Amino acid sequence: MGETGPRPGHPELECGIGIWDQDVYGNHRLLVDVTAAAPAVAAELPWRRQDSTARDVDVIVLAPSGLRVHNTVAVEVTDERGRISFEPTAGPGAYAVHYLPYAHTGKPYYPQAAYRPPTRTADPGWVHRCGLDDPAGWAALPRAEAFRYEAASAVDSFAPLGFAATAAERAALQQAHEGEPFVLFGEDREYPLGRYARLPARWALAEPGAPLAGTADRGEFYAVQVGVYALTDLTDVRAELRGLPFPARCLSTGGIDARGTAFERRVEVAAEGVGALWLGVEVPEEAMPGRYEAEIAVRAQGSPERVLPLVLTVGDGVVDDHGAGEPARLARLGWLDSTLAQDDEVVPPFAPVKIDGHRLTILGRSVELGPAGLPHRITSAFTPAVTRTDGPERDLLAAPVTLGIGRPLDHEPLTVDQPGPARARWSARATGQDVLLCTEGELEADGYLVVRATVEATADTELDVSLAVPVREEVARYAMGLGLTGRACPAAYDWSWDTPTRNQDAFWLGDPAAGLQLSLRDEHYARPLNTNYYREKPLVTPRSWAGDGEGGVRLRTADGARELTAFSGPLRLRAGESRRFEFRLLLTPFKPLDPGGQLTERYYHAYASPGEVAQYGANVVNLHHATPPNPYINDPLLAAEVLRAYTDEAHRLGVRVKVYDTVRELTRHTPELPVLAAFGDEIFAAGPGGGHAWLREHLGEDHVPGWVAPDVGDVAVVTSGDSRWHNSYVCGIERLRRVVGVDGLYLDDVAYDRTTMKRVRKALARSGEAAPVIDLHSCNQYREADGFASSVNLYAELLPYVDRLWLGELFDYDGADGADPAYWLVEISGIPFGLMGEMLQDGGNPWRGLVFGMTGRAPMTDVRPLWRAFDRLRLPEAEMTGWWAGEPPVRTGHDGVLATTWEGPGGMATALASWAPEPVDVVLTAADGRPVAAHAPAIEGFQEERRFAAGEPVPVAPGRGWLLSVGPTSP
Repeated sequence: MGETGPRPGHPELECGIGIWDQDVYGNHRLLVDVTAAAPAVAAELPWRRQDSTARDVDVIVLAPSGLRVHNTVAVEVTDERGRISFEPTAGPGAYAVHYLPYAHTGKPYYPQAAYRPPTRTADPGWVHRCGLDDPAGWAALPRAEAFRYEAASAVDSFAPLGFAATAAERAALQQAHEGEPFVLFGEDREYPLGRYARLPARWALAEPGAPLAGTADRGEFYAVQVGVYALTDLTDVRAELRGLPFPARCLSTGGIDARGTAFERRVEVAAEGVGALWLGVEVPEEAMPGRYEAEIAVRAQGSPERVLPLVLTVGDGVVDDHGAGEPARLARLGWLDSTLAQDDEVVPPFAPVKIDGHRLTILGRSVELGPAGLPHRITSAFTPAVTRTDGPERDLLAAPVTLGIGRPLDHEPLTVDQPGPARARWSARATGQDVLLCTEGELEADGYLVVRATVEATADTELDVSLAVPVREEVARYAMGLGLTGRACPAAYDWSWDTPTRNQDAFWLGDPAAGLQLSLRDEHYARPLNTNYYREKPLVTPRSWAGDGEGGVRLRTADGARELTAFSGPLRLRAGESRRFEFRLLLTPFKPLDPGGQLTERYYHAYASPGEVAQYGANVVNLHHATPPNPYINDPLLAAEVLRAYTDEAHRLGVRVKVYDTVRELTRHTPELPVLAAFGDEIFAAGPGGGHAWLREHLGEDHVPGWVAPDVGDVAVVTSGDSRWHNSYVCGIERLRRVVGVDGLYLDDVAYDRTTMKRVRKALARSGEAAPVIDLHSCNQYREADGFASSVNLYAELLPYVDRLWLGELFDYDGADGADPAYWLVEISGIPFGLMGEMLQDGGNPWRGLVFGMTGRAPMTDVRPLWRAFDRLRLPEAEMTGWWAGEPPVRTGHDGVLATTWEGPGGMATALASWAPEPVDVVLTAADGRPVAAHAPAIEGFQEERRFAAGEPVPVAPGRGWLLSVGPTSP
């Protein structure tokens, strides 16, 4: 009834893998041997469970035939063991006892495990005849001995450290080490402890402090763990590896965070609790092979250290990349403290920041600083079509940005310097009655501007802080954020903080060629979760901007300016107390549009062979997870060889390959997952628990359940929004590009910030010859589960390093929001941010989408007829002027019918689409007002062929349009 050889870990039973229906019987069973026919047998089941729900879960017995034995009675059930009686209906043989049966309820991709409660199935007459009315009757029955534990798969198995020691075993260990604060157990990296909270039986029956033996190759990052069993409460537990001639560090007690800053992590272990400390050894390639003796010293606050001997044997072999190519080595743990691409170098297409006094210039934009370190002037040189940066400078601000604290200030001179080509920074100080104001600012090459103003009270005082950002009304045509979806900018608007239910702290306003996003934070900011998980970890309300509950934001329009004002309300500060008021201005658009690339790069978003993709006519393929070359979510390196073979074949056929990899969740198949789980809530988000049965059985109840892909047996847990795992992610992306050969990433609602996004872009760009390709997909975040945050507003800080958008699921292309072209422009198209995109939900609206240069995405939508039309009209070679540019080459004469035009070697072509609620006829004219003729080529599923003479009305139905070749005479 089972497969695979025995594994260590259970004191009484061999351990292995079996095959059965998990959805009916759960993931675990014990095999018992019935040696002779009998009306009933008694079995003692030493399951040694980690959970405390044994009495609440059913026990199911299956005969060797696989049929259920209904005459089963659970006589005694505890966490340590079970005593059952059953009728051996098939006579002698091996019977299977399934002791954690469950049913998954809810959505298949987000299931909830419900363990089956105990159910009486035994015939009362059989119970009486066998003497089981009296619990003492169990002892008189023939015994069926348990001889094997089986899990449904290796990843489901509790072996070897998931079997808990009994109370008697723990008591014996405590008695033998009475008076000691803790004892140590060495354990091979092959068997990580993870989050099992109870002392493993394997350790309870071992000799504490016994030497640990390990082997490593030269060049390897060797990971080793030491188990700590606390006999009293332990705080500030630390470990140090001593005696090796190689660098070593403790990964569990700190490292380098995602921004390159060293940090410490406090480890605590409660009395009778257990924990694992992980250490890493960097074995040099030039190390001499042989036997090395060392020791792992562990100490806790107020306790003397204890030492565990370590014997490390270094072999003759040399591994590449420190062993990262073999995930089972756990060598990728060395990536946790990586600073790869953590620098101030410029990322193409951006240019270095130029400093001229207090004027800072970047790609298409400039900022002049005032004496207080705040923007005095902001300009944009993007052309109205957003395709170039050589237009005349336009001022965004109607007046300088000001930060008022309710009293005059004396300012010291502003200092400006440049730590690297991609960043400039400045600082200023000011004093006033009872206050000191310290201001620090930065501008990066992509348009990220941040100001951190710290107000310190030099005496007890009361403040009312306000930030005013006055934007010229003619620039601030559109708005989005703080509860508003993309739309024409209102003349007035008021907003207040509600972070428990609203993922809102940023507001964008502007037009496609010039705009800014204002976001408000303080020193307590922590990146929230998103995409169904916002309420598990919402925004932390900024103590500064929200004040004592009276803070908020207001928008007012007067005298040609729209002034966006953030205010704190009255704040009382004691002497020595301070508040930090941080605000960020993302200066948009980030980069020029690339209409040619948009129409030339033809995406295929599904798994197919490279030959099928090429034959379809696509030249870029996105490999989602749960596909053969990328089976497990957010760890594509687990299938590196298969993925490399796929990529090589795709490249031979002229197809670029991008993979799904977002770090937001992590597959249970990642070998490092138990190690990361042992780091508390540093890597994995704290949450309500539940979810898939695997999560409950191996991660306890403090996690956020992630995506489940039943077809490949994948289960994921949600990561935190900011952790060292981002360092590892960047290293993994670099290896995907350099070793596997992928061309870029498909990002599906990511969880990281702009620092990680920059590093990802740099890692990709520096590890391959051609420019990488990154596209970002999002489900519409403007809904309750996501805190009502517009997707493009939420991800604006990432967009400088993205090439294409796919917005996406649940977006409103034709309904109430979609009826407004401003919603399309701001919320969907990406154009105000220097990007273009594609449509998803129900295929989008192909006519409206085309006036933004968008199509659906193959093969969900068959866009090949449009691709062929683009080529016939030579649109990829043409210059695009969108309707948003203000002076379009072709005009419709109707406000509800918009036109985007391409001019190039194929002549002039125009895409029309209607937002008018009724059918309309439009007459096409050139910029000089002369009527133009038009030809509608036949495009399957889009339009029939038709010709329109100059001045002839072109009929446009609601929500539909045309792609036309236009000219002064009939084509």
